[in-house]
Amino acid sequence: MSKSVIVVVRHACDGGTKPANEKVTLNGNINIKNHGEHTIVDGQKITIPVNWLGDLGLRQAAALGPALNSFLEDTSKDYCPVSRIITEDTGSNNDDGTPNPLKTISYYANSTNAQQAVSFDIYQGGDIPDPNMFSIDSLLRDGIGSYSTVVCWEIKGMWRQGHGTPYCKKSILGLLGHCGSKGGKVANYEQMKTHQPFKGQIVYVFECNEDKSLTLKMYNFDVNQPVGSQFTEIKSDSPWPTNLCQDCEKHDVSQCKKHAETA
Repeated sequence: MSKSVIVVVRHACDGGTKPANEKVTLNGNINIKNHGEHTIVDGQKITIPVNWLGDLGLRQAAALGPALNSFLEDTSKDYCPVSRIITEDTGSNNDDGTPNPLKTISYYANSTNAQQAVSFDIYQGGDIPDPNMFSIDSLLRDGIGSYSTVVCWEIKGMWRQGHGTPYCKKSILGLLGHCGSKGGKVANYEQMKTHQPFKGQIVYVFECNEDKSLTLKMYNFDVNQPVGSQFTEIKSDSPWPTNLCQDCEKHDVSQCKKHAETA
């Protein structure tokens, strides 16, 4: 029997020059469902109000799209096809969302099988996600054992509660991490809790078992490696990968320029 998975990934690296009102066009098999307050959708086009992704971030997103699709469609894994992509509202100036996750995961959406209908669900951002929305039953509502779901979010709400705060068990990863065998934590919970997810790099794959418990596998996606060799599993005894994003790729490319001039 094929296995449903819930994939969670943080958006790609920042550092962009912030061009405004770019349009992302999604393929015809993508059914956009806009539940956010700020995201503007016109047919298959979504407005990205400000592009924060830098050069590395755009390379990560563009490479992750087809790479993640190939990874999930690998017949040796026997994963169920993805029927849902969940991402964050583009947000306003009130710290209630960011366009980075949507921009990042749009590349994956356009890499999915054109014959497979995929729901592209946009939800409001914020410090604490709705636990009902991120339950196993909700995430895999199209059918456990039939379909899978991919989630792309910012670190706030995905791993922690707010800016600069530590890991939060009510985050998306925290909620899923408490769905291990017999209602306990997943086996590598402490590793997930201790190390924050790097942008566009750490990929969390929660495999759904027949008893609806989850088994977590974590992977490092390295965009600098050759195609076909970009995913490396992070074992329980593995060191945490090196962060590919520079400090200057957190917000503004001008900071990168200043760093390069003083280096």
